[in-house]
Amino acid sequence: MQLKEFPFKNGGTSVPKERKEDVASVRNWLQHQAHLPRISDEHILLFLHSNYYSVEKTKNTIDSYFVIRAENPESFSNWDTAAMETAFKTYELASLSKVTPDGYKVILYRLKDTDPSKFIFQDALRAFFAYNDVKISEDGIVPGYIVLFDMKGCTIGHLARATTVMNLVKMFMVYIQECHPVRLKGVHILNTAAFMDKILMLIKPLMKSGLIDMLHMHSTLDSLAPHVPLDLLPEDYGGLAKPTAELHGFLNTEKQYMTLKNEYSDWLKDSGNLIADLKKRPQKKKLSAMEGSFRSLAID
Repeated sequence: MQLKEFPFKNGGTSVPKERKEDVASVRNWLQHQAHLPRISDEHILLFLHSNYYSVEKTKNTIDSYFVIRAENPESFSNWDTAAMETAFKTYELASLSKVTPDGYKVILYRLKDTDPSKFIFQDALRAFFAYNDVKISEDGIVPGYIVLFDMKGCTIGHLARATTVMNLVKMFMVYIQECHPVRLKGVHILNTAAFMDKILMLIKPLMKSGLIDMLHMHSTLDSLAPHVPLDLLPEDYGGLAKPTAELHGFLNTEKQYMTLKNEYSDWLKDSGNLIADLKKRPQKKKLSAMEGSFRSLAID
């Protein structure tokens, strides 16, 4: 089946003249990769930007991006917008309205429903990837992203549920470090829980030094200020932006949910079908079989 080019918008911009040669180089390489789908020049530019315009690193990221999506259809394909509506009633994903002085966009993730029985990691991942795909396409190329994870309301019960699907946790860590076509500038954990040490025991073996250096823990917001000016935060965090519930509006109201369903349902399905052909892939080793092992963890 002939697949159409990836439905990527790149914030409505085109490839600048000074980057056309790099894009052409990557496109020439793609034409010789039988297992990879064809993508637009604008999407190639996104991968180049995320790799600081290293053509060779860009090739690796593109390959990893489409392979991991093919290996994990339950997370990247067959988008069910009704299921995502339910997921977004449990999790909040909000893009802050203003950028940092360096031009970085700030994304806030937190639980909306803190009942551990409602926490389904697979659904959380699916919602994250759907939101992420749309967000990157709409934003286009930006200097970087800072991610805030608010752990308020997280309990040992949530952690226990995550430990039952460690294969998904591992896949997520591979995606963030090997496949994610953005410049990640920082990961900040807010309202750190008493069991944070247990979480780190799980994920640190899967983290490269670069990601470890980006990871910051905050028991109060004071230590966040050097990285993200506090006035950029939502009103419910003491900042000047709209409350998180309003920023979360991507799926927060019936009208906005219908916008996703009507405007992005087909888009997500198209992007979910644009994956690597694993039968034609020269390297057969599963991408998520990266180095690193899980420590056994007793959840009390």
